[in-house]
Amino acid sequence: MNKTVGVVIPIYNVEKYLKECLDSVINQTYKNLQVILVNDGSTDENSFNIAKEYTLKDERFILFDKKNGGHSSAKNVGIEYFSGEYILKNKTQILEKNSLIEFNIEGNNPYEIYTVYKSYKAFHATKDLADFIYPSIDYIIFLDSDDYWELDCIEECVKRINGVDVLWFDYKFLNKNKATQMEIYNYTKEQIITPLQWLKRTREIGNYLFWYAWQGMIDFTFLQKINIKFINQIIHEDHHFGIALFSMTDNIYIYPEKKYIYRFRESSVSNQKQYSINTNSYLYTLYIEFDKNTYELKRYQMSMNWIFTCLELIKVLKYNSNNEISILVEQTFLPTLLDRTLIIFFIDKDPLLLKNKLQELKDYFEKFHLSGAECLKYQLSYRLGQFVLSNYRSLRGLIKIVLNAKKMILNIQKEQELFQETIKNYPFIVFSSSSEDLESRKIKKHYSYRLGRFLKIILI
Repeated sequence: MNKTVGVVIPIYNVEKYLKECLDSVINQTYKNLQVILVNDGSTDENSFNIAKEYTLKDERFILFDKKNGGHSSAKNVGIEYFSGEYILKNKTQILEKNSLIEFNIEGNNPYEIYTVYKSYKAFHATKDLADFIYPSIDYIIFLDSDDYWELDCIEECVKRINGVDVLWFDYKFLNKNKATQMEIYNYTKEQIITPLQWLKRTREIGNYLFWYAWQGMIDFTFLQKINIKFINQIIHEDHHFGIALFSMTDNIYIYPEKKYIYRFRESSVSNQKQYSINTNSYLYTLYIEFDKNTYELKRYQMSMNWIFTCLELIKVLKYNSNNEISILVEQTFLPTLLDRTLIIFFIDKDPLLLKNKLQELKDYFEKFHLSGAECLKYQLSYRLGQFVLSNYRSLRGLIKIVLNAKKMILNIQKEQELFQETIKNYPFIVFSSSSEDLESRKIKKHYSYRLGRFLKIILI
């Protein structure tokens, strides 16, 4: 096995976990790796320094230090680097031992990369610095910097991926008891499947959201051929990437072994409800637009996520040569994704004019009547129950419930009025009149919804 695997690791404020992540990379049983670390404007004390430390001691590593642009931008830098899209000009003029060689990006630099670092070990003489040689890779794999791999992860993937476009492996949660996506799909044996088989299984299990980024290995020639990257400046970017990737493959290798250890962190950007945003963040302008209200900003981010996911996925499907697959992808995923775009109607401010972009989805709204399942989470019953469940465990939380319940109820009622008033401007959005779908029934079984309905009867 002499295939070269390109590893892309985005880094942002993970000083507590980064060494464990990088140790799992350098100690892989498979050694033919080329690793790009992308520091996405970390503001903690040590993430960047740890990245430099590992880059210095391992010549397979290269470190890109860039302006904060979000997880997608960091992964896209990795794809573009391995595609040879950057021109690296050496800043360092003399090769010295125990030093990092510094490079600038010449010409096009859309992600505002400040400096690129490579260990002195990768160069034989000073003259080599002016003639940077890009690595040629066969496969690419992504690893989040707060997670890590089993030590035989790459070796076992390389053994299996020959002749297929995508390999999909399982993962395990480090600190959470939750079914993985592989377990939800109930794939228990190694096998090669087609996109059609994947879509049929998706519909059988009623799993109308799918994601894929770090859950496997991708043939790099195939990825370049289909020209798919991550949508910049959104969260949950792996929905679009995963659906687009799987829909354009010829075959997918199912490897149901848990080779990836996923660390669920309440403090990660995608999970936390309240978080601080500094002036260097790509979100800072929006943060100011929303009067530094991170709760409102997070809701707006989610709206942006689903709207852009729909728009970009539709572009991909139009260019997919397999019309049967495109139609089935539309029927399988778009109703749920379109349903989630309606979050924007509960939000008054719209600095990016996201509501206008719904016009671009008009044909698809007319094609698919919506269940309204996502709107249930914004009803008074759900929000009230959610508020109580989030605060009842402490005396401080109970006081918060007593002091803020009435105000919260009024705010929710105002949001409901805003939704009803706004949706009148979009007559092409129609809700299904048939019996409730699976997602709506699941939401109504949530403790938040059931408790909220009971409290609503008592309080209103």
